[in-house]
Amino acid sequence: MTAASIKLLDLAPMVLILLMSLHSHRYSSMSARSKIEKQKPQRSMDEGVSNFSLRWRTSMGAEQLKSLGLHIDLLPAGLNINRSIRLDRSSLIDRLWRPAACRSPHRPAASRVALCVKMEARSDAINICEKSIDQIDQSVEAGNKQIAVEKGRRKLENLPLPLIHHIMDSLSPKDSTKFSILSKTLNSSWLTYPVLHFDNTLFHIHNPHAFNAFVHRIFQLRAPHILGCLRTLRFCYKVNRPSIFVDFQPLLNQLLNFASLNNCKVLDFKVELMAGLLSLTDNALHPILSSEFLTTLKLFGFKLLVPDPIITLTCPALKLLSISFCTGFQTLHVVSPSVVEVEIIRCRELKNVIVDSHEIEYFRFAGVRRSRMNAIRPCDISIILAVNQCLKSMYLENKIVSEALMGVATKIMHLFCCNLPKNTKIYNPNVEILHLENCGVVENVVVCAPNVEFFEYSRGLWGQNCAIDISACVCLTSLALEGATIRDGWVKSVVSALTCLEELKLIKCDMLEKIEFKNARLETLVVECCLELKEAMVDAPNLLHFSYIGRVDVFPLLILSAKCNANITLRYGPYVVPNDWFPHLSQFLSCFDHFNVITISCVSASALIFPREFMLINMMSPLHDVKHVIVKVEEIVKGGVVPLLVDSLLWIAPKPDILTLESSLQYRWNARKMDEEEDNCCVGLPIKCWRHYDLNVEYEGFDDNDGGHQLQDFFASYT
Repeated sequence: MTAASIKLLDLAPMVLILLMSLHSHRYSSMSARSKIEKQKPQRSMDEGVSNFSLRWRTSMGAEQLKSLGLHIDLLPAGLNINRSIRLDRSSLIDRLWRPAACRSPHRPAASRVALCVKMEARSDAINICEKSIDQIDQSVEAGNKQIAVEKGRRKLENLPLPLIHHIMDSLSPKDSTKFSILSKTLNSSWLTYPVLHFDNTLFHIHNPHAFNAFVHRIFQLRAPHILGCLRTLRFCYKVNRPSIFVDFQPLLNQLLNFASLNNCKVLDFKVELMAGLLSLTDNALHPILSSEFLTTLKLFGFKLLVPDPIITLTCPALKLLSISFCTGFQTLHVVSPSVVEVEIIRCRELKNVIVDSHEIEYFRFAGVRRSRMNAIRPCDISIILAVNQCLKSMYLENKIVSEALMGVATKIMHLFCCNLPKNTKIYNPNVEILHLENCGVVENVVVCAPNVEFFEYSRGLWGQNCAIDISACVCLTSLALEGATIRDGWVKSVVSALTCLEELKLIKCDMLEKIEFKNARLETLVVECCLELKEAMVDAPNLLHFSYIGRVDVFPLLILSAKCNANITLRYGPYVVPNDWFPHLSQFLSCFDHFNVITISCVSASALIFPREFMLINMMSPLHDVKHVIVKVEEIVKGGVVPLLVDSLLWIAPKPDILTLESSLQYRWNARKMDEEEDNCCVGLPIKCWRHYDLNVEYEGFDDNDGGHQLQDFFASYT
């Protein structure tokens, strides 16, 4: 083999160098392009041709390279001459892969021998080509992205500093820290950003020693740049391992002193430890409690070391106060005239709360129960309002409520797990929404609130039977009673007298046997789990929604409304359907024959599969005139159960426009009566079953395992 052929064998490794200049064809000379055009007609890029140039050093002669059909431009060089070769990618791959026997026989023997390299070598060379092309494309794309990022960074750097800080407000603390490393300008903006936010859950620092060092490092770095202009200071530390405990008191005292000296407006400290409470000293806390710049103060999980068990807040600009799970004080006195919202949650040692503000709108208090006796710890609450001032909302939980507290002017009053007097009278002309939930020992509740529009009572798990008197609530639009002691006469007299009532919910009213009333404005009626209910007669011409959960032996259940939709949830025994289930179910469903849309929900499909004998005896379908029926079954319906269920549903509602089973099976009808000679199942009956109508069936969501073939065979047997 000649020296030229040996050099030619080096062509495959050198292809990698060839592809490094794959995209440099745009900068190639016009003379080289003209030579390519003379050699081979130029094809468009859409046809897969990519022109590129190759430069490498070789000692091969020009005649030997020309014998391969490559046009060469000789460039001056040293001892080893630089050769510049122009060719298209497809011709190169074709030359590498095409066997020597298929090439021109007029080439020199040395070149033919050289081109007969092993197929493995050529395959490796082309693989290198393809990988190099992808790498070049990726590097070009990465370069373009880098240029775009660089342009965006430059535009961002030119923005005014307040606008950059406004952008950082929408970022998380972790992202704002990343934001600072883009450039020196943005790093300077981050250093002067008037917000300090330290949260171990956001930075994923679970080791307390590491978090303590992290806060110290960031604080020492940024504190000199935000002197006198601190806007927000947040510190949050949460750990679930009680064995690790680090005393953050020196750090927290340092942060509090810095906040008080630099006009901090928002202060939010939250610590959740299983090993105990962290302490805040009076020297660090006292300047904050009287700061003239503070607008928001939130403390969670601290022991406040005050000399007297009294905390007095005199911040003139304070808007929001929230103290949760804190100890060390017994009296909280808020004298801030501008405070709008006060929240006090689970402060165990607290005994007195005094709020004196002319701007307060929201008050929320949650007390503490004694663990052994489950009794509520007493705490006196006094809210001093100005003349004609009214709260927007007052929420009380685990509180011994007096009649004076219930008389505080508020539009929304929510009492949860509170102890009320046995005979409670609520007289509040300002209240519009009233919630009484799980209020234990109360036996009689009289609501004298003429402006109340929404009233909800729930007995809860530990409550007693309670009688309700709402006859004075003439503006009531929504009434919800759960576990209330009401009887048949109460519903008939009170509900019929509420002329503005639009929504009525009766839940677990076990003493109710008959629901009978007339209300022309009622739009929604909900009856759930009234165990003793036997019949219902409701005259509500504007009723739009009726929801029922319970037994099916309630009859008659008469709802006089021509435009109502029903949502029925069937309840029966824990495991099996009772023996008298299907007669009661058929009779119960017949009460809804005049409804527009009926939704039937049950646990098992067996509750809706009527026996064949029952359907043959009782040919009168319960929902004969209903056009839209929706059936929801909680269990998975598969196999041969599907045709039985569909057959039963089509007996229940023989002529619906839409019948939906778990939102996946739909049917549509064209009402065409069968010929008389084909009438072999309903002979002599005035009302025919569903088989006497032309079916246009559309279904989806059923595969072979879910009974798809059985369902097709079922309908095919009646076509």
